[in-house]
Amino acid sequence: MNNVLNKTIQSLRERKDLLETKVTTIGIDAFIDKIVRVVHSKDDKNEYTFFNDIAQFGRHLVTKSGMSCGIEICERFTKLGGNAPIMANALGYAGIKVNSVCAFGIPEVDPIFKDLSPNCVLYTIGNPGYTTALEFNDGKIMLSQRDHLHRINWQALKDVMGIDKLRELFTKSDLIGLVNWNGMIHFNEIFKGILDEILEPAVPDKNKFVFFDMADFSERTIEDICEAVELINKFNNYSSVVFGLNENEAILLYKALFPEKDMPELEELGQFMYDNLSVDYLVIHTLTDSLAWSKNEFAEAPSLYVKSPKLSTGGGDNFNAGLCLGFLLGLDLAGALYAANGTSGYYVRNAQSPTIENLIETLESWDNLIEAPSI
Repeated sequence: MNNVLNKTIQSLRERKDLLETKVTTIGIDAFIDKIVRVVHSKDDKNEYTFFNDIAQFGRHLVTKSGMSCGIEICERFTKLGGNAPIMANALGYAGIKVNSVCAFGIPEVDPIFKDLSPNCVLYTIGNPGYTTALEFNDGKIMLSQRDHLHRINWQALKDVMGIDKLRELFTKSDLIGLVNWNGMIHFNEIFKGILDEILEPAVPDKNKFVFFDMADFSERTIEDICEAVELINKFNNYSSVVFGLNENEAILLYKALFPEKDMPELEELGQFMYDNLSVDYLVIHTLTDSLAWSKNEFAEAPSLYVKSPKLSTGGGDNFNAGLCLGFLLGLDLAGALYAANGTSGYYVRNAQSPTIENLIETLESWDNLIEAPSI
């Protein structure tokens, strides 16, 4: 076990009681997720063989070009979903109070969201989206219906919540999480509303954090993406900004912001983007490791890769929760990455988010949990 990991474990043990003093506000999407595996074949005894990875499934689909085909799926289970609810749930299980401002259902919260951690206080702002997640050993394909979410704009938020309540939640939180920008078409308008009507009149406090995760935005226009980044940069005037991306999102963002430049290696890409953004922290995570930049520091940490995850949908949201936990407890950059990877690693192995004790135990068992990815 390395010195950084030892230091992280010690810091978590010494500071874990601080978690119950922290307040966060996370929003604003919500989905109901159906998790399925895609059938490759089955025998006369009705025993199934599933597609192992996305490439194998893709090759099968290509052979059906120009003709119709049928694809059988096997439902594993249906669960609460959405970047914000899963992240909120993970923070809640860690012991942090979470104000969850999400599309949990109108007029009543859908019963599936009652499974969120008791540390989550639910504020519903609309009806959820629906996702069918095709899970493979190397990733997932998310088929989403978002009509309800696309109806939510800044005025709708104020109509449901009231500006005074929104102001209270956002200004009194130690950390705000605004995630799944791609999942809601009016998110830029919502960013503007928060900046203009809540943060601009408030006193800036760089001891507080705003976390952003745009999610896979490959379908969005360059104009929308650039406007979102410009708005995210403005949040830096009021709080410390943490910008999280997975590898695919980092590449997409680099192409959108710097279309004239060649595509570099990931570390160089991240450093260049950090130098050209107005954020305090930039974090990029892949299946096998994670990288982070701040004004005076670069850090890198391995992930707890698992070849056969029990549940992969939500792994990135748990990474984000662990990362934010690290920032809230004042861990250094590398320590926050280990907290993030430990939280995500526990989740994909156990299909549930860890308590703070689960997280510490996972980090203590790090060397025994590491798996090498398939070549």
